[in-house]
Amino acid sequence: MSTSQAVAQHLPFLRRYARALSGSQHSGDAYVAAALEALIEDRSVLEGQDARVALYRLFTRIWNSVVVNGSPEPSPDAKMPVEQRLGHLTPLPRQAFLLVALEGFSEEDAASILGIDVPALRTLV
Repeated sequence: MSTSQAVAQHLPFLRRYARALSGSQHSGDAYVAAALEALIEDRSVLEGQDARVALYRLFTRIWNSVVVNGSPEPSPDAKMPVEQRLGHLTPLPRQAFLLVALEGFSEEDAASILGIDVPALRTLV
């Protein structure tokens, strides 16, 4: 399977994840585009690894490189819709939760994507 085929099958799901993190499809797509541009520059990111995990890891590195994405938001009101409350989780716990609950990654893969160990992931989730 070519690199483009390996990546293409995961793009709809990466876009969903990006939208959940950023809060809008437009913003999420901008991050996905940045990840794809980085992948074009360095295809070795996928070599010898599960393409899905490697793609999400690349996306996560780009997401976490933007300082504003690391800023915690104020505490949510319990009466807010769940989508809005999810947006108020601090960034790393939100990423961990979405990788496991929304994207269906195993704890090991989610921890690898975030660059942490499984016990740290469990604490975040």
